[in-house]
Amino acid sequence: MKFIKWKSLIITCVVCLLPIFLGLALWDKLPETLAIHFDINNNPDNFASKSFVVFGLPVLMMLLQVFCCIINDINAYKHGNRIKFERVTKWIIPCMSVILQIVTLGYGLGWNLDIRKVVALLVGGILLVIGNYLPKFDYIKNKDIDTGKARKINRFIGYETVVMGVLFIISAFLPSISTVVCLILLIPYAIIGAIYGICIGRN
Repeated sequence: MKFIKWKSLIITCVVCLLPIFLGLALWDKLPETLAIHFDINNNPDNFASKSFVVFGLPVLMMLLQVFCCIINDINAYKHGNRIKFERVTKWIIPCMSVILQIVTLGYGLGWNLDIRKVVALLVGGILLVIGNYLPKFDYIKNKDIDTGKARKINRFIGYETVVMGVLFIISAFLPSISTVVCLILLIPYAIIGAIYGICIGRN
């Protein structure tokens, strides 16, 4: 496990757990059950206990972060460091943990939040950031593809990802159905990217 970058792993995991302190500070003001899932019309359709929301969700996010950091570090060990991209991808889950926990607790406290808009903006922002850095990749994981082809594939998928990010952000300011359409568009987005990658890889 020498290839694991323990400093970034520990720091990002700590950030994932920081919302616990917010939950403890608000403990007496929070209801015994909190909404943790909403339908497209902003109606809560799944609930969990206060203890699970305050402690369980951050811990789950931390465990997911551990897995993602290890995968990142394995790729860096096999293919070489891509410092900026690794830094971005390793901070996605910690940022999501903080933002989503604030939103969840805030909704429980009675804040007037449109969860669909928050999620659309968050997903759109993540896609924009990832799409911006994908063209800088010069390899395809686990594929024997030369650098030129790898860059071409990653550039195309990067542009695709940026477009999807913009669409998600726009959908936050449109009727709910627009966000549903964006979610459906993720299917052709993935298929087109895969087909393009196969075609370039074979040429």
